[in-house]
Amino acid sequence: MKTNTVNKFLDASIIIAAAVSFVVLLAQWGMMPIIKTLDTSVLDIVDIVVFAVFCICVLARFIANPFKKGHLKEYWIDLIVILPIIQIFQGVHSAGLAIVLREAIRLLRFLSRTKVSERLISLLGIKPAQLLIVTFLMTILVGTFLLTLPIATQSGQGLNFVDALFTATSATCVTGLIVQDTSSFFSIFGQLVILLLIQVGALGIMTFSVTLFLAAGKHMSNKEAIAMQDVLDQDSIAGIRGLITFIAKMTICIEVLGVVFLFAGFTPYISDPWQRAYISLFHSVSAFCNAGFSLFPDSLMRYANDRVINLTIALLIIFGGLGFIVVKDIWDMFVLGVRPKSLGLRLHTKLALSMTAFLLVAGTICIFFAENNANFTGMALKDKILISFFQSASARTAGFNSVDIAGMTNASIFSIIILMFIGASSGSTGGGIKTTTFWVLLKSFSSSLQNKDDINAFKRKIPEQIVGKAIAIFILSLGFVIMFMYLLSIFESLPFRDLLFEVVSAFGTVGLSTGITAQFHNAGKLLITCLMFLGRLGPLTIVLAFSGYKRKINYTYAQEKIMVG
Repeated sequence: MKTNTVNKFLDASIIIAAAVSFVVLLAQWGMMPIIKTLDTSVLDIVDIVVFAVFCICVLARFIANPFKKGHLKEYWIDLIVILPIIQIFQGVHSAGLAIVLREAIRLLRFLSRTKVSERLISLLGIKPAQLLIVTFLMTILVGTFLLTLPIATQSGQGLNFVDALFTATSATCVTGLIVQDTSSFFSIFGQLVILLLIQVGALGIMTFSVTLFLAAGKHMSNKEAIAMQDVLDQDSIAGIRGLITFIAKMTICIEVLGVVFLFAGFTPYISDPWQRAYISLFHSVSAFCNAGFSLFPDSLMRYANDRVINLTIALLIIFGGLGFIVVKDIWDMFVLGVRPKSLGLRLHTKLALSMTAFLLVAGTICIFFAENNANFTGMALKDKILISFFQSASARTAGFNSVDIAGMTNASIFSIIILMFIGASSGSTGGGIKTTTFWVLLKSFSSSLQNKDDINAFKRKIPEQIVGKAIAIFILSLGFVIMFMYLLSIFESLPFRDLLFEVVSAFGTVGLSTGITAQFHNAGKLLITCLMFLGRLGPLTIVLAFSGYKRKINYTYAQEKIMVG
């Protein structure tokens, strides 16, 4: 009883410290002019006092709790949130921000566990697809607010709302289109906000939140498991926990490997090891998440001939674009051996791998021949192949470029538009209509020409409902591209080729651009923002989220032929 009283007092003290820190931060960021008139030394003293109170409360609560291990497990946020931020920003001035973030995370955890929120969601009748949309929107709005703060920019002026919304949406939807240069315009804080939005958006908001719960030793409820089953397109909820754990571990391992190789690749160019480590981390996360954000104004053009950097980024893009289900299937088969080799890889895995390989090769060949006598003139053969391969990999939702996109030939631009529209594989960090959808469309077309009723692959038959779903995705996606292309053409008087490239890039959440993004008016930026959001969630998800339940019709009409073609 005494311990509970002490904990309540300490919790109240930390909440008060967080409130004071929030007010001081607003003053320091220039959002409270009245308090800003105070001498800076006064605010510095308040910072130190608040930080001291916070540290004393954390230490006292740890000493008062007889169960040390359980206490650390419950209050891990005290270590995870505050220490890295203080190390990055240096000094107690960052402690206030750490305390505020720590309390915000605890509040979100509390709200997500209360029966009140569960009842509210139940009363509202929110479906998993609708919940996914709402969480994406909330994440984008939080990111928008953070990017408007003066601390987010190097000038200390903050970013206007439209540009902040555009940037937050581009990061959360792992697109990569920018209206301001990431390295020169944003501060370290702003860059870290963008990086966090990329990581959260790539994993999926629900996947990311469940990963945090699992890391804290919590168990998923049946509702959470069913929601994850819908999001991850699984047939049962039995393996959801294992899949989420695998996704988290795989993401960390691949991104860490990316950091190691990029750190080695940037060694000849960047002498400062801390700067090199930060740049390697940023690009590793951005590449694996297929985001395309870069800390270099020209993306990776300055490293176009460096094989280590280009191949590392390209492989990160490919792994991120394959999809978590595909990578887990390969891991289970060839590493763990939990899936009998007699069964082989799943059909989805085979199609994703074969289509990825085909599109990589086809894109490389198309770009190589289109640019051979243009931008590649005078280059060595190995450099031509490297750049062609890199752009082929990046075009399918990553957004990095090692050659000037605006100067590419029309043939290359057309090839990249097709690759961007197709996109990555289902269940991945990328966008587009997806590789398996494209395969089903091609196979349906060829089967129709051969007068075959069934669509088969690797001695398996594709269900008719999958074929119908693929056709619906293609038509909806093409419809979105056409509609937004028309609307953007009304507001922006720019070349048709560049506008079409921008629209498809936004829909496929790619991020490649011919350099016209910053020239858009606010109306054009808002249209691209909406399109990035639609492209990340997928047109079918949007339609299903807001479509009502339709009773199954148990009768059919008489059949009659029509002429087509």
